Amino acid sequence: MSAKVSTSFKKRFELNEENIRRIHSDIRKRTPDDNHHNIIFEVFREDSLVFRTSEVDRLLSESNDSTQKIKELNIEYQDDNLNILLEFDAEKGAELTINGEDRDQVFLISSDLKEYIQKEVCHINSGVQDKRLIIVPIAICAALLVLLAQTINPIQESINIEQAMSSSDTNLKLNYLISLTEKKNTADHKGQLLSLVPFLLMLFIFIPAQKIYNYFSPGNIFLIGKQISIVSQRRSFVRSFFWGGLVALIIAFGSGYYFLWLSK
Repeated sequence: MSAKVSTSFKKRFELNEENIRRIHSDIRKRTPDDNHHNIIFEVFREDSLVFRTSEVDRLLSESNDSTQKIKELNIEYQDDNLNILLEFDAEKGAELTINGEDRDQVFLISSDLKEYIQKEVCHINSGVQDKRLIIVPIAICAALLVLLAQTINPIQESINIEQAMSSSDTNLKLNYLISLTEKKNTADHKGQLLSLVPFLLMLFIFIPAQKIYNYFSPGNIFLIGKQISIVSQRRSFVRSFFWGGLVALIIAFGSGYYFLWLSK
């Protein structure tokens, strides 16, 4: 009885030499020795070159630099009774499709490959895929701006215009003019803060959030050749940037509260 299994992996992949050799080995174990040459690696590069090879070492010898970067890798096996297709795409992610005449063999191979790929290969969170998630940061920023605007208390007028005009006291008139200026400045500050809400809305809609997330948290990557050092350096930079920014933020808040306390 024939069977077919198709699986799309939700998380992003990180495919390195160890993973490729392990997947190749697992397929070899479940297929006849005479057909091992039917395990084919099909490579698609950024420079539009496409090549096919049955040799793992040929694939791993790729420079995989910025001009010859691998963007897709298909691992295929085909004989009269079994078809295996494992696709790794830098944009779409990973997908496994197996169909064959022997139902038990199909489910056995599928179980082995699926379990290993989920645990060791596709383990990076997917990031910002749903545009509806933008509502969350927008709501938080808008709430903070409104709260900040509310903390700016309007200046209470203790002197009305009739008192100021009828009084012969120069200090009273000056105080009235100062209160008017402060009230205007307070209203201007509130308006500026609240005007940032639509700006943030436009920013979150048009900002390439997924590309930024992918830069700081690389996924769907082929850790072969030069990409090993490139990704390692990027992750090191992100860790330094995060901890440096966190420390700077703590110092800034601490200093702000300290000087605020001194001014009281």
